[in-house]
Amino acid sequence: MKYLFYSILIFVFASCNNNSSENQTDEKSTHSEQSEILSESESIKENTPTNTESQTQKTEKELKTVEDIREEYQVIMSKITDGKIIPSSFDYMCNEELEGKLTYFSENGELRRIVRQSGYDHGELIREIFLKDNKPFFIFHHMESWSFDVEANQEHAIRKEITEKRFYIADNKLIKCLEKEFVNRSAAKNNPVSVNIPNKDVECSGLSDLMTEYELVLKYKNQTEKMGCLE
Repeated sequence: MKYLFYSILIFVFASCNNNSSENQTDEKSTHSEQSEILSESESIKENTPTNTESQTQKTEKELKTVEDIREEYQVIMSKITDGKIIPSSFDYMCNEELEGKLTYFSENGELRRIVRQSGYDHGELIREIFLKDNKPFFIFHHMESWSFDVEANQEHAIRKEITEKRFYIADNKLIKCLEKEFVNRSAAKNNPVSVNIPNKDVECSGLSDLMTEYELVLKYKNQTEKMGCLE
């Protein structure tokens, strides 16, 4: 009986260890996906809140540094993943040329993230705005433009030029700006992936243009039906 009892204990202990390892792997994978937009080339500390109290403390924290911004970004993305921030969206079409979609993520009536997707004949633009206390603190732009790849030995091959920009904002000022550019080709076997392309520090400018875009999309936060041009 004692032999059987100890055998069961050893089996249960080993099973718990295996489950713990699998859970840790899943958590790291999710954390990696959430960190991608913020900055692939710079590591983010493993300090995502683990309970409601710590998340509340981070929400109340004033954002002063790039690290503060990264932490707040992680808080928002974690809540979206957990279904604690619910999105609402609508589509728009402008002059039968530009079509897009606006998605708003709100937490207790406060906007936390806005995503604007716009598509046209030869390209696409995605703009994401992250907010705290109704003020943008991080903005992400993903731009694609495509053309026929005349250098490819393949009919109808496409060349896609991709540009990504990241803007960090504190005290109504741009404190850090990053940019990366790369090309994808439909005829290529291996194309570069954004997560593997390092960001470059660039001179910060154009805050007024970013705020103009924010004020434009803010006007339609209660829109639910498809509409025409954003004005």
